[in-house]
Amino acid sequence: MGRVWKIPTASLSASTLLKTRADRSVISSVVPEATLMLQQQLMCPILWVDYTTARVRIRYPKPATIGADRLANAAAAVSLGKLPAIVVDFGTAVTFDVIDSSGYYLGGIIAPGLATAASALHERTALLPLIRIQKIQSPIGKSTSQGIQIGLLLGAVGIVREVVTRITRECFGGRHPTVIATGGDAELVARLASDKGGRKAIDIVDPLLTLRGLQVIAANQTTR
Repeated sequence: MGRVWKIPTASLSASTLLKTRADRSVISSVVPEATLMLQQQLMCPILWVDYTTARVRIRYPKPATIGADRLANAAAAVSLGKLPAIVVDFGTAVTFDVIDSSGYYLGGIIAPGLATAASALHERTALLPLIRIQKIQSPIGKSTSQGIQIGLLLGAVGIVREVVTRITRECFGGRHPTVIATGGDAELVARLASDKGGRKAIDIVDPLLTLRGLQVIAANQTTR
């Protein structure tokens, strides 16, 4: 992985894209407005990631509805070779994507992201503050803000453990999958998801997983 620049989607504009020079682009977009801007402003060949270009084997009724970011994550997970696997992406939503031992994408789960849940609590209640997700020191909050922090983070730990347990038992015959986490809150949740015995609910944390998936997809296109 080379140098990484980050531009928030809200800050994406024609002027920022005019400064971008590239021989080609590989784009995984789930924001229609950003997709249109990229299409209009980038002056280079573009490979748009979807189920036809990702070259991930899929067992899913409507593959065209799978998010491009989730396909990129699946491509990265398959390239690691540690299958079966579950990819957990902590973004606006918390998404789980399941890949079996043969490298087939089976489907997934979608839950509210931590920041999304925090915003909903603030917007739909009269007195709860809007908080930023941060490291917690105790399982018991000593203020309203701490209580929200703890509830969101331990709730995320709980859903990871429950999802992995059920999928391990019901889909993989008890064979524990490699659990790979990415996204902004992945590191915080992964730390909390390890118990005192050293057992981990999350095996790998890779903040650049989606970008690695785009690299894999681009490389696969050149070798066809």
